[in-house]
Amino acid sequence: MKRITVLFVIALSVLVLAGCGGSGADSASAAPENPGNVYRVITVDESGAPVEGVAVQFCSAQMCLMGQTDADGIAVFEQEEDSSYTVHVYKVPEGYAEDKTEYPVPETYGDVTITLKAE
Repeated sequence: MKRITVLFVIALSVLVLAGCGGSGADSASAAPENPGNVYRVITVDESGAPVEGVAVQFCSAQMCLMGQTDADGIAVFEQEEDSSYTVHVYKVPEGYAEDKTEYPVPETYGDVTITLKAE
């Protein structure tokens, strides 16, 4: 009887541990941590998966910089902190709807996440 109880506890422990940590899809779509000295524009689809090849504009009152998202859906901008910036989606890859929203950027270094909708 004692052996059955021990086996039951071990089996239950394995099941609980296997369920910890979430699904692989959630982990794969999470962007790497921001190093803290840049602004990042992160583009994802409606399921949270990164979208590569999105052309984005990172704008201040004086100028706009262009960037394109990489395989992780991230475009990085090394600009001075504490300015007023906005982000615009300039061009989306085939299969995604245009996005004409003007996204505000935090005053301190950080991320702006844009969710693109499929056409």
